Amino acid sequence: MEQEQDSTSREQHQLEAQMPQASKEPINRNTQLSFLCNHICSFSNQEYSIIDSAERSKSKVKLIGLIIFYSIVMVVEIIGGMKANSLAVLTDAAHLLTDIIGSSISLSAVLVAGRASTPQQSFGYGRVEVLGALLSVQLIWLICGYLIYEAVDRILHKVAKVNGKLMFFIALFGFLVNLFMIYWLGHDHSHHGHSHESHHTCNGEDHDHELDELYISNVEDTHLVSPSPRKIKILNINIQGAYLHVMTDIIQTVGVMISGLIIWFKPEWLVVDLLCTLVFTIVALSTTLPMLKKVLYILMERTPDEIDIALLESGLKSIEGIHDVHDLHVWAITSGKFVLACHIVVGSGVNQNEILVKVKDYCERTFRIHHVTIQIDQNVC
Repeated sequence: MEQEQDSTSREQHQLEAQMPQASKEPINRNTQLSFLCNHICSFSNQEYSIIDSAERSKSKVKLIGLIIFYSIVMVVEIIGGMKANSLAVLTDAAHLLTDIIGSSISLSAVLVAGRASTPQQSFGYGRVEVLGALLSVQLIWLICGYLIYEAVDRILHKVAKVNGKLMFFIALFGFLVNLFMIYWLGHDHSHHGHSHESHHTCNGEDHDHELDELYISNVEDTHLVSPSPRKIKILNINIQGAYLHVMTDIIQTVGVMISGLIIWFKPEWLVVDLLCTLVFTIVALSTTLPMLKKVLYILMERTPDEIDIALLESGLKSIEGIHDVHDLHVWAITSGKFVLACHIVVGSGVNQNEILVKVKDYCERTFRIHHVTIQIDQNVC
């Protein structure tokens, strides 16, 4: 028993020796992040920045390629759709426009993410993505509204014939390009998660358990801490979203191909083209609703859906030395970029620098909140 107490006492002295002291030096980011090991670990901002930079570079290439492919197909479908007199093909082109706008917004977000903040733009330029998304939704609704009007007008007035053969081959071209885009995204989509799973250690030993004990005073409360970032596959949400969009496009082009075949062999069945237009327009409109919802949530500074605020608060309160948490606010500058501000109440004699380090690292490694502002209130009782 005495040996265990001596060992525990030595570990506490070592930890205190490595911690920055409030009375001797100001809070320093580099000092805070190095108190557990002498080299950079996988949850530190330096490695996160390196990974983030590599992700941005890879995403940029993929997104630029997608925009080029989408643009080629869209131009072909606009010209071909007008020649074939097919609203279904033009609707597919309108849907491709939504994909181009979405990919352009994602690309601008990737490019803007690398820009440093300025005194006038203290949070950076992340909201450019949000504003672009809002404008794109309005444009898509305008185009879809026109296509619905045109489809209804054609149903009522029975317009001229549709060239089913040309309609089919235009859709076939779009289908083949979409298959190539799946190949373009597929390798990265299926293997991307393997690249950052390696375990980094301090002095040859994994210190996840040590970290959990550092953040949570009660061993039974360690379930509040999620796995560290190195155990989470780092997948790029923009590329995943683009992959799903391409899959949706393939389904839509198959529908246009089937409609083209029907009209090719049954020219009098023009209603098939118009029904496809109405269905695909509704599909295109429905794809904007999640985007609009997210845009409104960000602009209203709502707590992001990715953050469990109750779990976050209980986790902060479980950190040793913290008596209470109040005025807790979490919002998003843009999708995936979270900001936190709160007041924490600590007891007298508590090392405030140490508390700041624990809170900041807990927020980063558990909820990926990398911009944390804390005001410490002293508990006089």
